Amino acid sequence: MSIVYLAAGFNIKALVQNMTMEEEEIIKEVCADNGLSFSRLGQEGFSCVRLEMFFSGYPKMMGLSHFPNLQVLCIVGQPITQIQGLSAVPKLKELWISECQIQKIEGLSESKHLRRLYLYDNHIKKIENLSQLIELEKLWLNNNEIKEIEDLTNLTKLPALRELGLNSAQYRANPVSLLCNYTTHILYHLPSLAQLDTYDINNKAIKDLAEATVMKKKMYYNMKVKTVYRQLAELQKIMNELKEHYLAIPKDRLQTLAFVIKQVECDMEELQDCDLETDRSHDSGTESEKDYREQKAAEDKGVLEKYQHKHRALEERVGLWERKIMELEHYYKEAFSRLKQATDVTVRRLTTELETGGNVRFEDGKTSDLWFTSCHDLVLSRFCAADYKEQGVSGIKIHRITRIHNRILKNRFDDELAANVDMDDSVLPTAKNNSYKKLLEYLFWIWDPDLPGGQTEPARVLEDGFKDSATYKQLGKEAAVPLTNSLSLADRLRMQQLHRLSRGKDFVDSCPYRYGQLVVAKVYIGRSVQAKENKQIVPDNYPRCDSVMRSKLDQLSKLGIGNQRPVCECSSRQCEWFIFNHHLVMPEYVIDFEYITKANPRSPFAICTSSYLLNIDTKEFVPKEQLPSDDAILDMEPHSKPRPRLVALSEDVLMKMTNVTSLLNIEVLNLHDNGLVKVKELQSLPLLKKLIISFNELTRLDDVAQLNLEYLDASHNKISTLDGMKGLLKLRYLDLSWNLLCNTRDDISIIRKHCPLLNILDLRNNFWQKPEGVRLRAIGRIKSLVRLNGEDVTEVEATAALRLAAGSRISQLSLLTNSRVDTNQPRSLSLEPWSKVLCRMSQNKPDRTSDQDSHWYSKVTVLNLDSQHISKLSNLERLENLRWVSFCDNDITRIEGLENCLKLEELSLADNCISVIENLGNLSNLCLLSLGNNYIQTLEGTGLENLRHLQYFSIESNSISSLCGLQRMSALTELYVGNNNIQNIREIFYLKNLPNLVILDLGGNPVTVSADNYRLFVIYHLKCLKALDGKAIESSEGGQAKEAFGGRLTQDFVAERLGFSNFGDLRELDFPQCGIRTVDLGSADIFAHLRSINLEHNNMTSFSGLIYLTNLRVLCLNHNHIENIIARPKQQPPQIVVKSKILTSQNAQNYSNIYSSPENINPVLENLEVLHLGYNGIKDLASLQLNRLPSLKALFLQGNEITKIEGLEALQDLRELVLDRNKIKSVGEYSFMNQWNLQELHLEENRLKDLSNLACLENLQRLFLGMNRIQDLSELERIESLKHLVELSVVSNAVARRMLHRPLLVYRMPNLMVIDGIPISEEERVKAEMYFIEQQPVAVNAAAETTLPGIVQYKTQMPVKVTNMQLVSGPYYDKQWQGTLHLSDEVLQQEVQRGAGRRRPQPSDAVVQGITGPMNATAKTGSGLSYQHAMAQGSNGRTAGSNKHHGQLSQVPYVPHQNQTEPGKNIRR
Repeated sequence: MSIVYLAAGFNIKALVQNMTMEEEEIIKEVCADNGLSFSRLGQEGFSCVRLEMFFSGYPKMMGLSHFPNLQVLCIVGQPITQIQGLSAVPKLKELWISECQIQKIEGLSESKHLRRLYLYDNHIKKIENLSQLIELEKLWLNNNEIKEIEDLTNLTKLPALRELGLNSAQYRANPVSLLCNYTTHILYHLPSLAQLDTYDINNKAIKDLAEATVMKKKMYYNMKVKTVYRQLAELQKIMNELKEHYLAIPKDRLQTLAFVIKQVECDMEELQDCDLETDRSHDSGTESEKDYREQKAAEDKGVLEKYQHKHRALEERVGLWERKIMELEHYYKEAFSRLKQATDVTVRRLTTELETGGNVRFEDGKTSDLWFTSCHDLVLSRFCAADYKEQGVSGIKIHRITRIHNRILKNRFDDELAANVDMDDSVLPTAKNNSYKKLLEYLFWIWDPDLPGGQTEPARVLEDGFKDSATYKQLGKEAAVPLTNSLSLADRLRMQQLHRLSRGKDFVDSCPYRYGQLVVAKVYIGRSVQAKENKQIVPDNYPRCDSVMRSKLDQLSKLGIGNQRPVCECSSRQCEWFIFNHHLVMPEYVIDFEYITKANPRSPFAICTSSYLLNIDTKEFVPKEQLPSDDAILDMEPHSKPRPRLVALSEDVLMKMTNVTSLLNIEVLNLHDNGLVKVKELQSLPLLKKLIISFNELTRLDDVAQLNLEYLDASHNKISTLDGMKGLLKLRYLDLSWNLLCNTRDDISIIRKHCPLLNILDLRNNFWQKPEGVRLRAIGRIKSLVRLNGEDVTEVEATAALRLAAGSRISQLSLLTNSRVDTNQPRSLSLEPWSKVLCRMSQNKPDRTSDQDSHWYSKVTVLNLDSQHISKLSNLERLENLRWVSFCDNDITRIEGLENCLKLEELSLADNCISVIENLGNLSNLCLLSLGNNYIQTLEGTGLENLRHLQYFSIESNSISSLCGLQRMSALTELYVGNNNIQNIREIFYLKNLPNLVILDLGGNPVTVSADNYRLFVIYHLKCLKALDGKAIESSEGGQAKEAFGGRLTQDFVAERLGFSNFGDLRELDFPQCGIRTVDLGSADIFAHLRSINLEHNNMTSFSGLIYLTNLRVLCLNHNHIENIIARPKQQPPQIVVKSKILTSQNAQNYSNIYSSPENINPVLENLEVLHLGYNGIKDLASLQLNRLPSLKALFLQGNEITKIEGLEALQDLRELVLDRNKIKSVGEYSFMNQWNLQELHLEENRLKDLSNLACLENLQRLFLGMNRIQDLSELERIESLKHLVELSVVSNAVARRMLHRPLLVYRMPNLMVIDGIPISEEERVKAEMYFIEQQPVAVNAAAETTLPGIVQYKTQMPVKVTNMQLVSGPYYDKQWQGTLHLSDEVLQQEVQRGAGRRRPQPSDAVVQGITGPMNATAKTGSGLSYQHAMAQGSNGRTAGSNKHHGQLSQVPYVPHQNQTEPGKNIRR
């Protein structure tokens, strides 16, 4: 290499001649420290690959050009302040500039091969200028002054970075590393990082956790942002309603005036036509006729002048009302702009919280917060009404106080304060902590909006703090942060600017600065001195001072106005402070306030704050403004003569109206105000040029197609579309104002196509989509226009309209300009769609090599065409690899042209004119779909079910009324459907099968207001939901939702289970094992045909809302916890009662009436006939309140803990009573005092010892007493009085142990047919009679061992009886029970499952034979219902001899058991 240098004529003398003395000394030092010879620098420098300079000798980076092959440069402990000269060492791989005085990272753009960079222990404040170091693997920035967490995102541009140091234990940490979420922030943005601050982080689980945390934060803040915008849309909707109220009278007046003007014009035309006729016949006729014509012409001329005068007055009045409407529109836009600005501020604050990792937070205060009250009082105490006397301000109203939690500024403030206090010699160390607090003050920042960037300065101050003194000096202000303790001084500059800008405007509020914002800062005043006259406030003029104070009085004296007006005593306390060290000023509160003026504001929307709008009822709103009357002008002479309205048009009518003899002569036709719906007859007027059809009932203009019209006035009709208006090739004037037109694109296209010569067009007062763009779109599409909506078309408008029209289609140029070819999503915390993020961050545009090159289409992956006025999606067929696309804020009416974009993952079409979701079914990879702010009405049948990977769906601000169509989108995570028209709370059921749905926004829908406990209802039914309507779901809300809706049988519950909500045809409900606690099904009218309910195995304690189902016949409540029919209402606080709302409001009143007092025993369920209450743990039969059920015919109480039979006095129609498996020891004297109609009684498995007090059951036919404690045969003699008894069972009692009871019962009770489940045969009856005739009547010995002759010993087993009961409407049904008894043991297992409690032993097959009759009775059809009930009976049937008695036996009603089917599957409609 040295040979090459020598050959080039290189020598050290030439080298030295080009060096300065300083550079020569530095190079010599470098050579000496690295063992190089200065004299051989040309040779050794070329071969040198490593240089090291420690602690001294290298104050400036120079001479590196002598080491072109340098790979390692180590500079430590040098006074270097700037990185420079590295472009001379392009091969550098390792760079150490440590323990120096570097303040900025720079000069590294040419070091593209740098792999290791050590910049620790410097004064670097920002991470920047590193994007070119694509090979950098290691970066050490320890012990610097990096404070902003946003700087860490700049490291994402280093793809090879593996090791990062910002907070090593060996060095002082950077302030940024002490912020919260520092590690998470880095792990998310640098997923390839292996080592952070000497810690090994090459762990996939840690990185996945960090990414999941950040993604949840992004979802949360995106939800908050969407909520803010949704609330703005709600406020805008309310403001629009208010505006319509305000505009109602002016618009009505305009229509009235327009109507009269049309009439006046019609009268004037008739007069002018008469004048023309008079002129034609002027020379003809006699003298008297000529005199008459002249007199008539003079009169007509006078009348015409009066008409013209009235016409001018009417036009002036129209102008007045149009100006009034313009004024209201101006004030509306001004008020909405204020709300929009507040929304943008809120959104910026939310994004700041996200991007700073929560180190900057904004907390909105509540009146319950102590700091809110303190700040509120502080502002009021520093407001002086005397300061605003000239402005007419009498007070101030605070709307919002926001507390700023800026950890970055707080750390800086604390560090600077500690350093300042330590340097203060006047403060003793022992008293330091207390004395400096006296110098802390809360002051108002003086905002100057006229400074460069002044409009955005308040928002910047909250994030980055105040400008330093040097910056203020450069801006021509005092070189310090301006603060004050006076509200008037703090807001003075803003008020002056707004007052200045309001001059010359047409519509100005009397107080243009009514709404303001105040920043309250925490300040360390320190050493403060009074400002000196004629001495600029800069640090040099006030040495050793922290601040300068200037009183308001001094300032007034300086301006020469101090003695011209009285000064309030507050002025002596009002001062301005100027703080030199901006680090000692920390913004802590932001206050939004409103000035209260003595005079009412001119703008009716001046009071439209968010709190005001949310509390106003627009339906009952009445404007207070008194508007002038038009009666004087409308009553001006002359009055138009009333004309008869035409019912229909005909040739005769047309000729009569126009005074012509042929339709071919009609050129002008005025059909004003005739109520016409069709004008087909106009097709017969080929020469018609001028047509007026205003103030009619036309909905279309098909009937004027192909006419040779030049003038068409179709205003004030009901035209909703221009389809059919064709062939008006000569039309030059068209008035379509005051109609129902809405489709901007289609209707303007029709006018453009079929009216090529149109010059004047009026489209005002229609319902256009995106009305703000209608004017430019019409001018751009209809190029012949010279006047639109009453105003001339200007050159500026024409130029802007042409640009808009040119961009309405997607061109190749727009694709090249707004597309990118990136394949990976960047690590970003932005909440915008990826299409916007990539187009903003990336410069990878498609490379088009030539005009014929079409391959670039397939490389496009990103496309962002927001706000391009696009009206149609086209030219997208070749974008086969498109993944992220956005078409927001355009005029698109259809979703089309995306059929080939099968890889699409993100599609944004918000703020367009789309009315139907279509052509999305094949985009199976779609993960994000945004369709907010359109005109969509339905989600059903739109193909959304094919979007299996869709996770994010935004459909807010449309006209959606149902969520049907979303039930199969199983991957859906976020759903935004706010500000639609969802009214039915049951729409939530379509979302129950979405297991991943965690964020749902329904705010702004009618259902959120109309549904009771809406939030708890949604939380209860959507178990996976984490946030609802922009608010996170608290754990306590889950408990409240379960308490309010868990176990409730409601209409919503039924609708969800059955899949329909038409309850009028329901006859049965079957919901066992559903955890139901209460019932609220509403009134009987809703379930008019409901007859049977089965609620077995639930958790009910009373009948609850079932008592209102007055048509109910059968009710099964086995296996619940029923204590009584109607529970006593608990005494609850009023607020708890309102929230719990177990019953509907109407039923709650009825419930209160039913149980208004303990003595109240009003009957309920008056049609109930069958009641199952088995296995409910009932102990007290009296407290069950069965007397309230007067029509009860069958009562099942088996499996309870009843000890006493009571409370049945009112059940006089009771036919069957089942009390098996209880704890009854005896029958009381009054137990069955009124049950003379009882036909069947079950008392098995109790503790009965005697059978007394049964004689009153005179109609009893069956009695089952098995498994009790009856021992003596004498007890059986007590039931001999039951003459109608045909069946008796005492099986498993002691008295039946040796079968001695059977012949006795056969002999004593001849009507008995069955004993212990065994039919009595004729042979057995004969033997029993013979036995007792032959022997003396002696007491039967129960202990006898022998058996009676003719009686076979048998085992007692459990037979089964199946019976049917037919319920028939009408009085006959109340008196007679019909049906047939059949025996079967096939339903034994079913009976055991239902727990009817009538178990008894079955006889062997050898004993019972001869089954007669079918197994099941056929149920009758009609209004009655068929019920079955399983009972213990003979195993297979009866003997033939018993069949003659079966017609006398009553049947037992029974509800079929449904355990084997799903709830709700067997419901009959």
